[in-house]
Amino acid sequence: MMVIDAAATVWWTDGAPVRLVWQGRRWRVSDHPTRLTVTPAALPTAITHAPERTVGWRFQVTAEDGETLVVDIVPDGAGWSVARTWN
Repeated sequence: MMVIDAAATVWWTDGAPVRLVWQGRRWRVSDHPTRLTVTPAALPTAITHAPERTVGWRFQVTAEDGETLVVDIVPDGAGWSVARTWN
């Protein structure tokens, strides 16, 4: 795993990422994106379906030259950043 903090431009379809430009390269999402969520720690015991907040996305991307990575993207101001990658 490599921890990174680099801005990315992300394109979305139906609420999920489908493409991104990151570090000057174009990548397409090549699997099913997974929302990364958090649940509030202190909730009343009567709540059976705790609310979740999306804190990022994890998915596989493939570049035009065939390189494939798994990336986590997280909100960064008004945009997104690649936070981690795996080969």
